[in-house]
Amino acid sequence: MRILRLWLAERETKAGWILGKLIVAFGLYCLFLTGLTTQAQNVCVNPQYKGDFKVDNDRVCVGTPVNIVGVPASLTSVGYNFAYDGKSSLDKVTFSTANQYVYTQPGSYTILQVGSGNSSGTGTILCREVKVLPLDPVKVNLTSCAGRNVFVSATLDANTSQYDTYVIRWGDGQTSDPLTQAQITAQQQHVYANNSTYTVQIVGRYTGLNGCETPLASLLTTQKTVTITTTAPAPAITKLTTVDDKTITIDYQAGTGVKVDLLVKDASGVFGPTGKQATGGGTFTVQTNAKEEQCFQLVSQDACSSEGQRSDVVCSLVVNAVAGNKKNDLTWNAYAGTVSATSQFRRYRIVRNGSPLIVLYDRGIANHLDINKIECGTQYCYTLEATIAGSVETVVTSAPVCVTGVNGDVPGSFGDIIVSVENNHPRLVATLPIVGTSSSYTLAISRADGPSGAFKPLTTVANRNTYVDETADASKGSYCYQFTYLANCGLSSPPSPPICSIFLGAPSSSGIEWTSASPFAPGTITNYVVEVIDSLSGTKQEIQVGGNLRYEPSNTDPRTQSQTYRVLAVSNKGQVSYSNYYTLQREATVFVPDAFTPNGDGTNDEFTAKGVYADKFSMSVYNRWGEVVYATSDKTKGWDGTTGGQSLPAGQYMYRIEVQDVSGRKTVRSGAVLLIR
Repeated sequence: MRILRLWLAERETKAGWILGKLIVAFGLYCLFLTGLTTQAQNVCVNPQYKGDFKVDNDRVCVGTPVNIVGVPASLTSVGYNFAYDGKSSLDKVTFSTANQYVYTQPGSYTILQVGSGNSSGTGTILCREVKVLPLDPVKVNLTSCAGRNVFVSATLDANTSQYDTYVIRWGDGQTSDPLTQAQITAQQQHVYANNSTYTVQIVGRYTGLNGCETPLASLLTTQKTVTITTTAPAPAITKLTTVDDKTITIDYQAGTGVKVDLLVKDASGVFGPTGKQATGGGTFTVQTNAKEEQCFQLVSQDACSSEGQRSDVVCSLVVNAVAGNKKNDLTWNAYAGTVSATSQFRRYRIVRNGSPLIVLYDRGIANHLDINKIECGTQYCYTLEATIAGSVETVVTSAPVCVTGVNGDVPGSFGDIIVSVENNHPRLVATLPIVGTSSSYTLAISRADGPSGAFKPLTTVANRNTYVDETADASKGSYCYQFTYLANCGLSSPPSPPICSIFLGAPSSSGIEWTSASPFAPGTITNYVVEVIDSLSGTKQEIQVGGNLRYEPSNTDPRTQSQTYRVLAVSNKGQVSYSNYYTLQREATVFVPDAFTPNGDGTNDEFTAKGVYADKFSMSVYNRWGEVVYATSDKTKGWDGTTGGQSLPAGQYMYRIEVQDVSGRKTVRSGAVLLIR
């Protein structure tokens, strides 16, 4: 050790007093800690001899110097490492004699001091912690809205969230109050007095740190530029095209960055959202009922979702086409969109099979008759365009509508037509027109449920003049029919006069009735015939009833209790139409007197029941005590007022009569009869 000190003293003379002190201190520590640093450890933990120093601020921001202060004069050969890693041995650490250090990166740092003396022996060590705070710029979120409103908020990260307060400089001389982290991340609103361009800054600050607030505040700011202008121009629809029955496309213009909503008018005339939104110009595709007129409007929105200007109303066009003989009739509703001094209607244009057909300049026109070389069997497809000139030119185009051309003679009227019931279904037969017929034709048949019903299309039949309506139950009512003849070029005859099937029924059990509507056209009914089918023998009988619509069979003939009927209508041309079958079931009847006089004068001497359609018969007579005084099952015999051969006294007696007809149905009659002597 003595030799080392002498050598160091010599070196001190040559290298200078300060450097010699440092080398001495370093040598002492290297010798002293040789045994302790064999393995890496934190030299700050429990040093044998403690050094002594302070820092002027242990919490600084990036770029602010950290100064070593409070080092006693008794501590010599002092050196510092300003970023000790906490695990390196002293022989691996670089030291400096500087008393000031500037950190360029945020974080927590350990300052390691080594020296000697300080009345503590050789090899003093002391460590102090310093926290260096970041000065990162704050990310600014900026939204400009209508009314010169601007909304600003910040997005903070791990570094920028460490600031104690935040200040917004609006760029117009106005500055916000210091804001907390919660406030700066929420939207802060500012209203500018004038339209101009402004630079908005957010300044982050650390409270109480010398040098971190000013003059280094500019290091903490980030800025955004906002331009306050007048309201953007209104959006405009430039093209509306109906693609098909369900689809409409809308081309539109809007300012760059301007958000627009597409609105549609409902049945009450109020515009509501379609759910279609976009920014800037483009095309909307709308799924809707395009077979009906649809009206649309655009409304602009600023970044704050505040409604701005609206476009003109633009409405679709729906054109209809009907083929006639040597003509096609086009109709539509007059254009219903905005028409004003600044948005003027220019013209309609009709396009046929891709080529312009005609231009119409009157907005109120709503039809056109195309008679330009219409050929039979040729398909003609039409689109209708409307042009409106406003801030932009708008073109509205309908969906195409197609018809097949007709060119020929119109079919004439039908000859005789007739309807008759067969197998409980109406069967129709028609004599075809003579004029305007073709080798290939179609009969269109319409039906009404009854003479007073409305005719509705029922079916079509090709190349035949008969039809059986399997869908109609002739036993439930009368059905009326009309024919229309369709020629192969689409020409049609006038509808035929109606013909109606005869419906036979019975509103009461006393007789049958039938409908009066004629089953013939153009013939008329001259008379009716009632056909009677005996239910037992099956034989038929025809009864002429003239023009009557009702028939009542005799109620004294037992054969008429259950019979099946059908009505035949005969025309003035000798044609016959049949009704449905109907079975009339008549109830058995019983006739009973209310008094009798068994005095032997030959008049009303017996109490006798008489009836019609009775197959089986029983009668019982009771006295006032309910005792049977007479009973019989022979409908030809009556009670003579005796019982057991003895005459009963005059007075009132009760009876019960039961009959059964040939079909097995029973009829019961009970009551009182007066015996008079």
